[in-house]
Amino acid sequence: MRTLTVSLLFVILTATMGLGWLFDRVYEQYSATEQKQGIQTVDVLKNLGMDLAITLEQLPNKQEFIALWPTEGQYKLMLIPLANFPLPQQLLTQLKLGEPLLLTTDNHVAFHYYLASSEELLIVKSPLFNAADEVQPQNYIFTALFYLALLLLLLLWLAPLVNRLIKLRNTAKSFGEGNFSQRLKITSVSYIRDIEIEFNQMAQQIENLIADVKLLSSAVSHDLRTPLARIRFGIDTLQEEDDPVLRRRFEQKISNNVDEMTSLVETLLSYARLDQARLELKKDRVELSQLIANCLQNKNADDVTFNFVNPSEGVFVTGDQSYLSMLINNLLQNAIVYGQGQVNVSLLVIKNKVTITIEDNGSGIEAAQRADILKPFVRGSAQHKTIKGHGIGLAIVKRILDWHQGSIDISDSSQLSGAQFTITLPTRS
Repeated sequence: MRTLTVSLLFVILTATMGLGWLFDRVYEQYSATEQKQGIQTVDVLKNLGMDLAITLEQLPNKQEFIALWPTEGQYKLMLIPLANFPLPQQLLTQLKLGEPLLLTTDNHVAFHYYLASSEELLIVKSPLFNAADEVQPQNYIFTALFYLALLLLLLLWLAPLVNRLIKLRNTAKSFGEGNFSQRLKITSVSYIRDIEIEFNQMAQQIENLIADVKLLSSAVSHDLRTPLARIRFGIDTLQEEDDPVLRRRFEQKISNNVDEMTSLVETLLSYARLDQARLELKKDRVELSQLIANCLQNKNADDVTFNFVNPSEGVFVTGDQSYLSMLINNLLQNAIVYGQGQVNVSLLVIKNKVTITIEDNGSGIEAAQRADILKPFVRGSAQHKTIKGHGIGLAIVKRILDWHQGSIDISDSSQLSGAQFTITLPTRS
C-alpha cells in the first residue's frame, strides 16, 4: 500500500501544482500579449490627441473644427471651458504643463488636453480597450483545458490500478471456483504489490491446507483402520479365549494397538496445530552457528559421529528460534535414524542467503520420491518402513521453511553417498 499512497500523492501534487503552474504561465503570456496590444493602442490615442491639441491651438475657430469631426466614428472630440471641468490643483497644474490627463469609465477611455490660447479642454474619447466581454471566453477556455489535463492525468494513473484490480478479481474468482493453482504475477510497478503478495501467500496456504486435509483423510482412513481392525479382532478372540496366558497375550496386543492409535492421533493434532502456531511466530535475530551447535550437542550419541563445518564469524537470520531449532533437530534426527553413524553438517553464507547442508551415509532417497517425501504421512522406500514413524518430520520442516521464506533441496551426498538436505534461508525474512 506504500506504493499506492506515494503514487497517489505524487499525482495529486503534480495535477494541482504542476498543471496549475503551467496554465498560469500560459495565461500570463496570453494576458501580457493582450495588455501590450492595449498599451500600444492607448499610446496611439494619446499621440493622436496631442497632435489635435497642437492643431486646435493654431485655429481661430476651434468649435467649427469640432463640429466638422465625424460623430459616428470610433473617436469622439469635445471642447469645453476649463472652468466647467473642476479638477484638483495638482491635476490642473499637470494639465497646464502640457501633460494630458487620462480618465476611464466602464465603457470609455478619454484623454484631456489643455488649450492655453482659449482656456479650454480638448477631450478625445474612445471605446474601452480589451473589454471584459472579449476576455472572459478565453478564461473559460483555459479553465476547461486545466480540468481536461487534470482528468487525463488521473486516468493515466488509474489505468494500471484498475487493470491490476481486475486481474486480482478474476484470479480470486477463479480461485473461489476451485482452481487453487491460480496466482497473481507480481510486477515491480504495481500500486497494490503488497496486496498481491499477501493474496498469493494466502492462496498458497489455502492450497497447502486443502492438500493436507486430503493427506490427513487418507492417513486416517488407512493408518487408523488397521489398528482398529486388530483391536476388533483381538476383542472378539479375547471373548472366546479362556486360557489366561493367551488372554494376556491378546490383551497386550490390544494395548499396543491402542498405543499406536494414540500416537497417530497425537501426531495428527500436532501437525494440525502448526497452522495455528504461525500466528504466534516471534521473529528475532538468531545466531545459526550457536543454534546448530546446541542441536548437535543435544543429539550427541555414542554410535553417531558428527562433523560440523561453520564460518568463523557469526551467521544471523531473522526468525523464530524455537521453530528453527525444531527444523534442525528434525533433519538431524532423520539423518541419525536413516544413516549409518556418520552425519556431516555445514553452514555457508552466500550474499544475503544462508545455506545449511545436512548429509548422512545411509541409503539415500530415491529421486522419484523426493517431491512427495516432504508431504505429511508420506514415508520413504520399503526398507525405511521397518523404522517406526508416521512421516511427519520432513513435513514439519517444509512448513517451518515456508514460514521463514526458505527452501529445501534433496539430493545425494557426494561425500557420504547418503541423503543430503540443503536448507536455504534469507538473512532477513
